Amino acid sequence: MVRKAVVLVMAVLMAGSALAWASATTVSSQAALTIPALTRISLAGTSTAGQEISVSVEVPTAAAHASGFVELRRAVVLVVRSNVPWTLVVRPADLSSQGVEVRTGRGEYRPVRPEGLVLARGTPGVHEILLDYRLVLDGGAGWSGGRTLTLVYAVEG
Repeated sequence: MVRKAVVLVMAVLMAGSALAWASATTVSSQAALTIPALTRISLAGTSTAGQEISVSVEVPTAAAHASGFVELRRAVVLVVRSNVPWTLVVRPADLSSQGVEVRTGRGEYRPVRPEGLVLARGTPGVHEILLDYRLVLDGGAGWSGGRTLTLVYAVEG
């Protein structure tokens, strides 16, 4: 009986000291983690990416339409990758790119201006943006076939 009492006392003492040790070693802490904003644009099917890219498209010689414009459907497919909300802006590479209009999806064509045109806005993630071009043929200031059109796309986010 004494032996059982001694064993019981020893077990209680060991359990108590284990609980005291466990509560003494509990520590709490906080850590701050900052994830930098990453926004990149690329031409679909290529590995070159950046916050700004130049895209050149050849305008076919026989592309003139009776309505006075050249339409290039699915001219460019861009891929935007971002972990923050973003905005896609297009501008001409040079001032000789007058009379260029761009649309996304089935939207309306809008003129590209030297100060830039906002084409799209989006949420974080990976987004494919399909672009159609329309080149207005208006005599000397317009477009004719056999030329290269270069536009600069920039993503901000």
